[in-house]
Amino acid sequence: MTLRYPAAPVRPERNEAGGLVFDDPYQWLEDDGGDGVADWQRAQDELARSHVHAWPHYDRLAARVGELVEQMDARNLVVPVRYGPRWFRGRVPDGRDLMVLEAAGDVTGPWRTVIDLNELSTGGTPLRMSPQPSPDGRLLAYSLDASGRELPELKVIDLDTGEVLLDGVPQQRPGLVAWLPDSTGFFYMANHVAAAGADHLAGAAADQAPGAAARPPLCWRLFFHRLGQPPPTEPEPLDIPHLFAIPRISRDGRWALLQVDHLRPRPHYLARLDEAAGGSGPPSWRWREFITDTEHLYKGVLTGDSYVAVTTAGAPRGRLVRIPLDSPGDPGSWTELVPGGDAVLTGVTLVGDRLVLGELVDTVSRIRVLDLDGKELGEVPLPGPGSVSSVAQGVIALGVMDQVIGCEDAITFGYTSYTQSPTVYHYALGTGELTRLQGAGHTLPGLVTTRIWATSADGTPVPCTLVHRAGLDRSRPQPTLIHGYGGFNVAELASYLGPVAAFVEAGGVYAHAHVRGGGEFGLQWWEGGRLHAKQNSFDDLYAIAERLIADGITAPDRLAVQGASNGGLLTGVAVTQRPDLWRAVVCGAPKLDLMRVARDPVGAAATLPEYGDPDDPADAPVLMAYSPYHHVRPGIPYPAILLDAGANDPRCPAWHSRKFAARAQAATTSPHPVLLRVWQGAGHGGTSWTTIVEQQTYWLAFVMRELDLVPLPGPVRR
Repeated sequence: MTLRYPAAPVRPERNEAGGLVFDDPYQWLEDDGGDGVADWQRAQDELARSHVHAWPHYDRLAARVGELVEQMDARNLVVPVRYGPRWFRGRVPDGRDLMVLEAAGDVTGPWRTVIDLNELSTGGTPLRMSPQPSPDGRLLAYSLDASGRELPELKVIDLDTGEVLLDGVPQQRPGLVAWLPDSTGFFYMANHVAAAGADHLAGAAADQAPGAAARPPLCWRLFFHRLGQPPPTEPEPLDIPHLFAIPRISRDGRWALLQVDHLRPRPHYLARLDEAAGGSGPPSWRWREFITDTEHLYKGVLTGDSYVAVTTAGAPRGRLVRIPLDSPGDPGSWTELVPGGDAVLTGVTLVGDRLVLGELVDTVSRIRVLDLDGKELGEVPLPGPGSVSSVAQGVIALGVMDQVIGCEDAITFGYTSYTQSPTVYHYALGTGELTRLQGAGHTLPGLVTTRIWATSADGTPVPCTLVHRAGLDRSRPQPTLIHGYGGFNVAELASYLGPVAAFVEAGGVYAHAHVRGGGEFGLQWWEGGRLHAKQNSFDDLYAIAERLIADGITAPDRLAVQGASNGGLLTGVAVTQRPDLWRAVVCGAPKLDLMRVARDPVGAAATLPEYGDPDDPADAPVLMAYSPYHHVRPGIPYPAILLDAGANDPRCPAWHSRKFAARAQAATTSPHPVLLRVWQGAGHGGTSWTTIVEQQTYWLAFVMRELDLVPLPGPVRR
C-alpha cells in the first residue's frame, strides 16, 4: 500500500561550506517555529502512528515488550553508591514514570525517598535529575532538566533538615559537580552567559534557526561555590580548550584537576587546593597545565602526589601508568604498572589502598584488583562471560565512563549478557564476597550466541555476534535484525536483549555488528572509523550484511538494520549507499545532514571532533561524500524507513529527521513506507518511562511488520 505523505514544498536555499556550494530544498524544515513546520510534523506523526498501530499484531507485541521490560527489572537498575554513612540509588517505582532518588544506611536497605521527580513535575513535564551527594552524605547537589533540553538548574539541599542551601544556578552542566572532601563547597561546570558572546566555543550558536526555542550560546566554565556564600559570578581563570570538561578532587582534598575532552580525556589543569589564597573572600588557587597531549587518552585517579591512569600513549589498547604530578611532561619519569597487551583497558578506580582495573577481552569484561604498585591481588568473580558497566547496561563510553563505582572498601557494578537481564552487584574487596543487590537475573532459555567474522572492503576482519533460537533453520533465509553503533570510542558490549527478545523468540536473528569507530578493540579500532576514515564503519556494516546473506542466514528482503544516535547516522548512510541490502531501516535520533551540523552548538561540540568540520575545506568533501541527506536520489526504490527523533534533543535535533523524511518521501519509487516520528517531551532518548517503553515497541513493530514476523502469544518463558 502506497502512503499519501504530507506535502513538503521545495524551497531551495543556496549554501556554501568548506569551499563547496550546494542547494538545500528543505532547509525551511530546520526551523522548529517556522511557517507550517509544526503542522507538517504533526501530520507526519499522525501518519506514522496510524501506519504502525494498524499492524494487527501491535497490541500483542506491546504486551510482550511490557513483560520483557518488567522481567529486566530495569526500573530499579541504577548502580548504588556510598557517600559517608549513606547509600544512594535511583529507580522508577511501579506505576510511576519518572525517577525517585532514595537513600539508606545499608546497601541492602531499607530505602527512603529523598527526591521524587514525579512530585516535582508540573503539567506532565518530564524531568531528568543528575544527583551528586556530598562526601559526608548529608548534602545533595542535584540538577533538574525539563524535557531533555540539557540546560538544567543546580540546587543544593540538606538531607537531614530539608533546608535549601542553593536554589537555581542556571544552565549547569548536568552532573558535573566535584565536592571538597569536607563537604563545605564544590566545583561545578556552568554556562558563563556573560562571556559567551566573545567565546570561541559560542560560534556555533550564531546560525540557530530564527524560530527555534531560545538557547543561549555555550561557554562552559568552571565555577567554585562555598556553602553559605552567594553563588559565584566569575569562573575560575582557565582557558578551557574543550567544551566537555569535568572537575575532579583527590580523596585527601589536596588536589583538583579539570579533565577535558569526552573522546581523549586528559587532566588538562591541576591545582593545589591546600595552597588557596584570598583571605575572607572567595578562595583562589594557582592552576597550572598538567597533561596537554591531545593525541592520547589519560583516564585515571589522583593518589598521593601521583596521577594513576590508563593511557593509550605507547599502547593502543591502553596501559596503566603512574605519573608524578610535578613532571607529567617527562614520560621517562612515569612508572608503568600494567603494560599494554591484547586486553583493552577501560579505566581504573581507587578503592581504599587498592586499584580496580577494568578490561575488555574480545568484548568480554574482566575486573582485576591491584595494589598501588600494579601487583595483581585477584580478579572479581563475575556471573559469566558478559559486560560490566557502572550504568547496569552493556555500554561503556571509554572517554567518560568506568566499569565500576568505588565505595571505600567495595565496588558496585552492573552485569548483563545477551541472555541474562541486568543485575547490580556489590563486591567487598576485603572478604571477596559478591552480593547481588538488584535485578532478578532472568535468562532467556533456548537462545544461543555465536560469533561470525566478515571481511570489510579494506580487508579488515570485523566481528558480529548473533543471537537466535537453538536449531536455527539454515534451509531458508530468516528475518534478521542488525544493530550497530560504531562511533565516539564507545564500546557496545553484550547487553540483555530485553524488548528485542520478542523479535528473536518469534524466530528472528539478532546480529550485533562491532564495526569500527567503536571502542571495543582499542584506539586503532576507534581511529579506523572516524573523521576521514568514517567510511570504514559503513563498509564494515555492509560486509556483515553480505556475509549473513552469503551464509544463507538471511536475504535482503528479510534483513533490517537499526541504530540510534551515531548508530542513526550509520543506518542513514546504509540506506542511501546500499538501499539494495535492506527491507527495513530504523534511524533513531540521527544526524543526517552533516553539512549543516555546525548550526547547533551542542551537536557541533559533540560531533565535529568525531566526524569533521563542514566549514573546513579538508573535511567538507569527506562529509559530503556520505552525508545521508545529500545522497537521497530520486527514482530509487528505497526500503521501508523509520526516522525517530526527540522534539527537544539538543545533540541530534529533529530537523535532521524532518529534512531527510521530506526528501526520501519525494524520491522513493517503492511502496515501502518512509515514516517520521518525533516524540514530544523527549530529548536524546525518552525522558519518561512510558515514552522509553513505547519507543521500543514502536520501532520493533515497524521492523517485524516489514519482515513478516509475528510475535509469539502467551507469557514470556522463564
